[in-house]
Amino acid sequence: MIDEQSSTADGRQVTVVVLNWNGRRLLPDCLDAVAKQDLDRGLWETWVVDNASEDDSLELLTRDYPWVRVVRNDANLGYAGGNNTALRTATTPYIVLLNNDAYPEPDWLRRLVATIEAGDDDVGRVAAVTSKVLFAPRFLAVEIETPALSVPGDPRDLGMLVTQVRLDGEDVAEDLLWDHGAYGPEESGGTRFRWTRPAGSVLVPVGAGSGAGQTLGHDLRLTVRARADRTKPLTLRWPGGAATVELTEADGDHEVVVPAGTPLVDVVNNVGSVFHAPGYGADRGYQQVDEGQFATAEDVPMLCGAAVLLRKAALEQVGVFDDDFFLYYEDTDLSWRLRAAGWNIRYEPTAVVRHLHSASSVEWSPFFTFHVERNRLLTLTKDAPAGLALRQVLRFQVTTASMTRRALVQALRERHRPALRPLLLRLRVTASYLRLLPRMLWRRRAITRTATTSRGALFARWMTTDPKGT
Repeated sequence: MIDEQSSTADGRQVTVVVLNWNGRRLLPDCLDAVAKQDLDRGLWETWVVDNASEDDSLELLTRDYPWVRVVRNDANLGYAGGNNTALRTATTPYIVLLNNDAYPEPDWLRRLVATIEAGDDDVGRVAAVTSKVLFAPRFLAVEIETPALSVPGDPRDLGMLVTQVRLDGEDVAEDLLWDHGAYGPEESGGTRFRWTRPAGSVLVPVGAGSGAGQTLGHDLRLTVRARADRTKPLTLRWPGGAATVELTEADGDHEVVVPAGTPLVDVVNNVGSVFHAPGYGADRGYQQVDEGQFATAEDVPMLCGAAVLLRKAALEQVGVFDDDFFLYYEDTDLSWRLRAAGWNIRYEPTAVVRHLHSASSVEWSPFFTFHVERNRLLTLTKDAPAGLALRQVLRFQVTTASMTRRALVQALRERHRPALRPLLLRLRVTASYLRLLPRMLWRRRAITRTATTSRGALFARWMTTDPKGT
């Protein structure tokens, strides 16, 4: 059990911190799940740190959750600055961060605490225990297969162009997990579409988490609006069934019925994070069907800030999140600093949380892309070997210049205005990076002075070339 000698004066050893910004619709499910934790209630407390919400979050908390301590920030400080308010002021030995769009299982907190204490005896000093994070819904796994097509000037292997996917009449295209069966979205609004691969799989969300059951509760109408370069077959397969429809050159609705009783699956969002060569952070196991391949507790390169237990003593040594990051990559940066100081990061598969992915910011929106791209460069500048950091920063600038040249040449050839938005976004990233560069270099030197392991050794040990993040 928790070391009583390290508790606060009132006997509490864990502070659970839920960060909130205009999350009124998310808080009830999150806090209700926190309230069901089976760890002795006298050992932990819950804080909601509010980043100057403009909805009625605070009224909800006052009325329905009087057992929660509300900490108010005067402005939206992002994930980094908002959580830092709690990380700097909480006095318990352990601090647990939980996204307001995440819903833990009842034994989640107890499992985290037990793991960090047992880990001290097994693997040395453990600074953080990161959870098994699953996507909130359960999913229908659908394999797609259609003859390949080619588009002049496009090197990708293409299957069909999809403009809409509906479940029982409701458009769910933006909620599907496409990574193993399609390329990223193109265009926007009513003209948004995706190219699929000739063969692959997509994961279709069905229901909201554990309440959806392990199988479909009713016959499901799955409708794909798509077209191809010619008339050709499209085969859709799911566990225990399949159907073939005919694609044409015109958009058409292709409906199949998936019968009740068809098995559903859980899908991994994060089981600890990784850092890919040549320099990108990623969720380990992302969009993999959970088949027990991540059932072993182990050291992982990095923590995931969506649901993690942190040791206060480790934060006092290396510092909290970098306030300048606002959001994204702040947990990657903290992980590198913890490892540089000799701390371990542990993954606990029995501490399970379900997560509404990108509930607070739209993935690949300009806001998302700006912070991901800029903070990736900032993380490399602070934490990576100098050669790797310099190569990646220069590569970003060379790519920007190349994109600018291509856009101008195409605009002149086709006599239209060049597409400026992607280029302007990359220029904003560069400008913000350069503004913050002096601070990052100063912090890099500070990390070097206190490190017990060199950057080269850390990156050689923990940077992976495995695209699956396993």
